Amino acid sequence: MSVLLDELTCKPLDTYSEIELFLENPPAWRTLCKELQPHSKYLLKNSSLIGDNVTFSEPGPATFCHFDPDDTLGHEVRHEEKKLPKTLVCHDMANGYHDDCKIDGTGTYDAYTFYNWAGIDIFCYFSHHLITIPPLGWINVGHAHGVKVIGTVITEWSDGQAFWDKLLESEDEYKVFASALVAIAKTLKFDGWLLNIENKVLNPGGLLEFVEHLHKTLHKELRDPVLIWYDSVTIEGTLNWQNALNKRNKPFFDACDGIFTNYSWTGDHIKESALEAGERLTDLYIGIDVWGRNFYGGGQFNTHEAMNVAYSYGCSIAIFAPAWTHEAVTSDKKDINSIAMADDLEQYEQFLLRDRALWDCIWPFLNTRVPSALPFKTSFCRGQGKKRRLYGEVLCPVPWYNLRHMQYQPNCSHGPHRYIMTENGKITQKSQKDKKGIIKYHEEVITDENEIGGTSHSECVNELDEKRSVKLCEIAVQTEQQSVKKKIKNIFKNIFKMKISKTEEQNVHKQDNEEEVEVGRDEKSNQLSASKAIDSQMALKMKSTEDSVSVLSQTSCKDKKEKKLKATGKSMIWMSMNINLGRAGQSAVTRYHLTFMSNERDCLQVYFEDSFTGGSCLKVHPCEKLRRTARLFHCDFACAGTLVFCVVTKTMFGCEKQFLNIKLSIENDKKQYQYVYLIGRTIPTQGQQDQAGSSVMNVYPINSSHSMFRDLQKYLLLNEPDFYIPVENSYDWTVRYYELTVPGSRVTAINCNTGLDRGSILLGHFGVCSMTTVRFTFLRLAEVVGSHPALQGLICLEEALDVLETLHARGD
Repeated sequence: MSVLLDELTCKPLDTYSEIELFLENPPAWRTLCKELQPHSKYLLKNSSLIGDNVTFSEPGPATFCHFDPDDTLGHEVRHEEKKLPKTLVCHDMANGYHDDCKIDGTGTYDAYTFYNWAGIDIFCYFSHHLITIPPLGWINVGHAHGVKVIGTVITEWSDGQAFWDKLLESEDEYKVFASALVAIAKTLKFDGWLLNIENKVLNPGGLLEFVEHLHKTLHKELRDPVLIWYDSVTIEGTLNWQNALNKRNKPFFDACDGIFTNYSWTGDHIKESALEAGERLTDLYIGIDVWGRNFYGGGQFNTHEAMNVAYSYGCSIAIFAPAWTHEAVTSDKKDINSIAMADDLEQYEQFLLRDRALWDCIWPFLNTRVPSALPFKTSFCRGQGKKRRLYGEVLCPVPWYNLRHMQYQPNCSHGPHRYIMTENGKITQKSQKDKKGIIKYHEEVITDENEIGGTSHSECVNELDEKRSVKLCEIAVQTEQQSVKKKIKNIFKNIFKMKISKTEEQNVHKQDNEEEVEVGRDEKSNQLSASKAIDSQMALKMKSTEDSVSVLSQTSCKDKKEKKLKATGKSMIWMSMNINLGRAGQSAVTRYHLTFMSNERDCLQVYFEDSFTGGSCLKVHPCEKLRRTARLFHCDFACAGTLVFCVVTKTMFGCEKQFLNIKLSIENDKKQYQYVYLIGRTIPTQGQQDQAGSSVMNVYPINSSHSMFRDLQKYLLLNEPDFYIPVENSYDWTVRYYELTVPGSRVTAINCNTGLDRGSILLGHFGVCSMTTVRFTFLRLAEVVGSHPALQGLICLEEALDVLETLHARGD
């Protein structure tokens, strides 16, 4: 049994022998890995949805989730993908491999999930193991959304140096390792690697040859792979983070597909890097640390400030550890990460609010990838739920989590609903017009900063004045008042003397969002303050990076320290003490607080209390004052003949008359636009198209009792069996089909709005497929009949189709 469980777990590789065993006996779950799904090569610049004159420096998030009838930004210009900056997400969460590594999932329904796939191009799974292999769920979900998925190769400390000393002894040695990396990616169908060499290398020339060979081999064996170099070791072989692209790391940049810079950069670093990158500007990924450790602007809910700098130069970005929104959730009202007025929110709901706020802020700097392949279908499941359902029937009555069952997610649902984001712990007077969607000013939520969730202020990280005290906004006030000079002196005294407590327990508390520094037993009570002081001290005169590495490597208790640091399990919880801290040009750190607005609603709310298929659906809220339209998908679906749409909805108690209309934006071959409404009410007519107006068309659902529906049913069962959903439902879900004939056109957007001003409605499923003909050949029918035992011997077409529908409803 233990062997079976082991086979159903995605694992990293920590030794060379484990790599050899992988190649000899690849994991059985490799057969479940899916290829990257094609998407449109033309993307949307999110900034175009809110006007080209948007001011990115403002902290208030813009609105993407809905638009108004008088909006002039309805027809967005698409841009060629290869000319746009890219976005990489580096997922580092407590050293990885938690609920997400189980092939059959777990019962932890509130485990972390990432669902903003439309805004990114590359997803990197990161941990501190030698070879970090992305778990199955991340590979498949990323690929389903058109996102490349890569693993990580990382070496650190003395073990890392020894590894490369051995590997670079000969050309044959490093070629074998390169071939192994290519074979692993090819076997599991992911798209490449992040190379992170966090140790000194004695043969840097050999390392460069290895990178060149690995890049060449990857591009020979895989389709459009990615090899990214992390800004760490230099071409001289020293571990010296440059925080930029320059002559000391450019040879590695030239040898691969991009470079991921370290996080402690300034505006001058970005300018220098952009010039160095030249024509390969979009291969320059500026490191963005969401935790905000020694980082421009402080990260967290101020991450957008740093992204604005990278965006202004046209660089790509690498967002590190966005799971901060999940790891740092806290119920401690004095913690800066707490949400004010959120007592009624469950912990997972707090994560959803925090995650939405973070991505709302950075969404203007991203591009939106759009689906283009047909058939397209989704029930909006996020790979988790309180129960699991099929067509509304409960299959699993207990909480569950399995990333590989996540379905396609909406790609334009961001907007500042249900929260207010404010600086300095106070809710300032923020106002907006209804049309633009920014939260209105609510007088009743003005309160003291202590009620909002902790003390906060802007602090300068440019320099450290040893003659004055520095107030740190993330730490508790210490009972014993010490000068910053004395604190730092004590910290470094303990670091370099390596007075490490052997009995001290590791601190792995979720709310600990800063690096920890190993300190002596006499500093146990001040650990958090110590690590924060290290982050804040910026002008301390330190030895050069090379000298620091040398001192650490010669320390007698170094191995104990490394093991202890590696065992902590927190996201980037340790940092090497030779990191380049404190340069002129850093911005002030700004902290923002969230306040929950219980009287506001999302346009589209993820809803876990019911679902059509999977663990969740969408709850569509009406706008009671203005007839806004909620965005669902940007897309690029070509129509050669007729398109078939399937929409599944369910009314809620007390709102039985509510209905949902789907609004399509159609572009014809003359670049002219037309709006098509799929009306969410069944009428006696049979799907006729009301063409009274040339720019607006109403399409009604096909009556399931009519012969027209029978013809459609035949086509779907014989040609698109995975697309078809039975119309009969015992769980109050209504399944409607529509036909739309607009040859030579493209569907560029799918939106929705409620038919009535009051009352919500559930959207359980949406699908669209292409129908080239409604006539069937007897040859095709013979193939279907002959392929299934239950149909053999049946000659009557009607009888065969009846059996087919019954089998489909049973899942056979």
